Parts: sequence; structure tokens; C-alpha cells
Amino acid sequence: MLYWAEGGKSIRGIVRFSNSDPEMIKIIMAFFRKICRVPEEKFRGYIHIHPHLDYKKAEKYRSSIANIPLRKFYKTYRKMNRSSKNKKDNLPFGTFDVYILSTELFLKISGWARGIFGSYHK
Repeated sequence: MLYWAEGGKSIRGIVRFSNSDPEMIKIIMAFFRKICRVPEEKFRGYIHIHPHLDYKKAEKYRSSIANIPLRKFYKTYRKMNRSSKNKKDNLPFGTFDVYILSTELFLKISGWARGIFGSYHK
């Protein structure tokens, strides 16, 4: 259910989960590791952060939360959004995306979601 709410569903072959909450990231990582049995080498991390924030600190923090080594991160995306230019820094570590490149896992999770939601629409 968490993946259905916060995960990527549009690109076949890419399992993506995006969130800023460290507890949600820990939960989805446990799901991927324990339930889906994703091999460690399949995980990639990606951070979206405002340019005035400490992206190196964010990378270290997100790496420790997700237990993904920094060498497995894509380059951090730093760009100011016009709509958030004057807002407070309520996301000091940015938003974190977990990527798993796996068509098999993408189809498996999609099937589970269809099964769950299909049972409610009878």
C-alpha cells in the first residue's frame, strides 16, 4: 500500500519510491529487502534538494537511513523551485528516491497492487 501511494507506477522496469520521511524510507527499504528480496547491488539513491542546503550532509544522512552506500547514489539534483523560493527549509535533507531497475519486480508489485485493489472493487 505504501508503494502504491508513494511509488512510481508509470515507467515499466523501474521501481521508484520517493519520500522525505525517514521512517517511510526505512519501512519501504525493509519491504524491498525482506519481502521482495532485492539484492543490495540493485539499489540506487537519488536526492532532490534546494541549492542553498548542505547536499553533502543530506547525502550522508539519506545513505545512513536507507543503508545504501554513497557510491550507489545518482548525482544529487539541486534546483530552486520558484514556488518554494520564500518558504522555510522544512526539508533540510531534501526528498529521497530509491530506484531499483527491475522489470520483474515492477510487474510483481503492480500485480500485488491490482490484486489488493481488485478485491475491494467487487
